[in-house]
Amino acid sequence: MPPKTDPRDWERLFEGRRRRRGPLRIVMIALIAGILILGLIGSAPFVLDQIETILIIARQPQIATQTRETRATAQQAATQSAIPTQPPSPSPTATLPPAPTPAPIIGRAQVINGGNIRSAPRVSADTVIGQVCVGDRVELLEEQTIGDNNRWYRLRVVATADDCVPQRVGAGTEGWVSATLLSQPEP
Repeated sequence: MPPKTDPRDWERLFEGRRRRRGPLRIVMIALIAGILILGLIGSAPFVLDQIETILIIARQPQIATQTRETRATAQQAATQSAIPTQPPSPSPTATLPPAPTPAPIIGRAQVINGGNIRSAPRVSADTVIGQVCVGDRVELLEEQTIGDNNRWYRLRVVATADDCVPQRVGAGTEGWVSATLLSQPEP
């Protein structure tokens, strides 16, 4: 049986561990933690950009399908309206000019990021009409892709959510908005 240890022996055995817990170890731990945190902060934009790219790539086939269906429907409607009908007989009363028909709707969406509604699909100070706010519901009238992945929608504001800014537009306003401000279009 081993001899019993004297309490002074315990102090001698653990004296080396106390020295390892000195200020140098604290500095090293803080330095390593700081490097790890800076690495995470530095890689965050890259990770977020990759996630956004994946989401855009996943949405493109669906939007392309919707656009093709919309074009086919519009072309079919144009073909049917081009079929000649019996000409109307002249009327002795004055006729009113026909009311303008609204543009065909290619889908509906909701504003998920507030931003500018513009008179043309480009970012310029002279094209700003006003602001759309988060929660506004819109009807999509036309889609246009500028450059590689810069999609714009011509839309009509159908319903507005709570007031968010003084420059906000009202229901019925038409203009161009970047696709990054809208939710996934629904037919």
